[in-house]
Amino acid sequence: MDNEASLPEPPAPLAPAEPALAGFWVRGGAYLVDALILALCVFLPVQGLSILVGLAYKTIFISQGGQTPGKMAAGIKVVAISGEPVGVGRALARALSEYLSAVTLGLGYLVAAFSDKRALHDYVVGTRVVYVEGVGAGRKAAFAFLGVLAFILPLGAIAGMMLTGTGSFGKFKTLSVKSGEGATKGNLGSLRSSLAIYYGDAEGQYPATLDALIDPKYLKEIPKTKLGDHAETGAWTPYGAEVCTGKSEYGTEIDSTKIKDTGGWGYVNDPQAKCAGMVFVDCTHQDTKGKRWPEY
Repeated sequence: MDNEASLPEPPAPLAPAEPALAGFWVRGGAYLVDALILALCVFLPVQGLSILVGLAYKTIFISQGGQTPGKMAAGIKVVAISGEPVGVGRALARALSEYLSAVTLGLGYLVAAFSDKRALHDYVVGTRVVYVEGVGAGRKAAFAFLGVLAFILPLGAIAGMMLTGTGSFGKFKTLSVKSGEGATKGNLGSLRSSLAIYYGDAEGQYPATLDALIDPKYLKEIPKTKLGDHAETGAWTPYGAEVCTGKSEYGTEIDSTKIKDTGGWGYVNDPQAKCAGMVFVDCTHQDTKGKRWPEY
């Protein structure tokens, strides 16, 4: 029996195949679904509660099977690098780390489009996103399409806000306009102060042109207007008595219906005019306070 041929050993069991990594666009589609669900938080009565709800949403769902509703629909799930399920602690850390991906102008999410398809928050907490077994090509294609929408919609919203001046872009534009208005009023004061000094030096005579003020004693250069309705300019336009109202009250000397709206400076250089020597902002529009520029 010693010569009896030995039986062949049974083949070693095959190692289970590694689940495929979820694609960037499919992940984006799942993100869009979750974002639409969490958008309902805007109706919550307590300000800031939506952030806590978002953290709880991601932490609970990911720790209880690795899938938020969006990921369930897409057929993907979050697992640890080792392939093990994600616990509560790591799920919460991952939810918090998503803010890193967001505050980097979304570049943290974009990282998932390369290399091993892991986003910045996946690297931080040691997770990856994989397909569940049995996800078909049609399902992947549908969520990839949603992922493209998730990428395009924010860009469209940003472009719209830039064009209409709403949201944060509107606030920035308003601040920029107010800053320009403040600079214009300051420059107007500098021009008038220089004219007053010139008037004293010339023994009661205003200069025939504002360019006469370009002198080390008065001005280095004619300052510029910075108005939201006109381009910046240091140009000036001469005016005569036709723009004078005859009133002596401050801010009412110039008739705003008679000016040319050049966006630069207006200067009454007619020595016979009742408002001779008056310099003003040659603009018929109102500033952000609702006051017409010639009234300053």
